[in-house]
Amino acid sequence: MAADRAARSEFTPAVRSLILARAGDACEVCGIPGRLELHHRRYKSRGGLGTPDNGIALCGWGNHTGHHGWAHTAPEAHDWGVSLHSWQDPLESPLWDDLARRWVTLTRDGRKVTL
Repeated sequence: MAADRAARSEFTPAVRSLILARAGDACEVCGIPGRLELHHRRYKSRGGLGTPDNGIALCGWGNHTGHHGWAHTAPEAHDWGVSLHSWQDPLESPLWDDLARRWVTLTRDGRKVTL
């Protein structure tokens, strides 16, 4: 059961492709292209799954640098919907799209929908 849960929390190659395509191969916070990591909005440790609505592409490495590090340390990351609490559903939790200056939701099929 734990192994099944762990497998579902990882981003598959297909989901990874959807997220990177949505991001235009650039960080979804700052828009800078380059080395990207997929971030679980609701962390795996909080029950987050490897689905397109729960994943965003961020610059940085590990949970320490760039916007990936920011997502794990800054209180604003929760305000922006970049990081979620365990009780928040990624499908229902808006994300601030700072590049477009608008609130969006992320869908299971990998799209951004303006609120």
